[in-house]
Amino acid sequence: MRSTLIAYLTANLTGSIRVSQELPYEEGGVALNTKNLRRIYIDEPSTEHSQLVGTFDSDVMEKITTIPGVLSVDAKNRNADLDSALAILAQARDYTTTNSFRNEFDYTTEIGNGIMTYNFEYRFHTID
Repeated sequence: MRSTLIAYLTANLTGSIRVSQELPYEEGGVALNTKNLRRIYIDEPSTEHSQLVGTFDSDVMEKITTIPGVLSVDAKNRNADLDSALAILAQARDYTTTNSFRNEFDYTTEIGNGIMTYNFEYRFHTID
């Protein structure tokens, strides 16, 4: 799912904000996304199983696949295509998987040391 998400974003982000193939990590105590501004880093997916519907003889289980990501930009000089990039990030939830019954995307922002960081998360719900 991560590779499909990266492929969609790579094809659709044509401005100054681009997608990296690398996983987000820290090098020398500095997060890669704060070192390379305007690069989107997508992490490995994690899954969670929970009961969706309980029945007498068997349960209908739900699998939630969560894919976190991060984007950092200069807080003082806003990128002209930032709003467009955020819209494309949100749209990716509908084009990444075909077998889920609910696709979610949300993000939070934080500002520190002149850098605005967008921490976002995709959640795909499927019947398991």
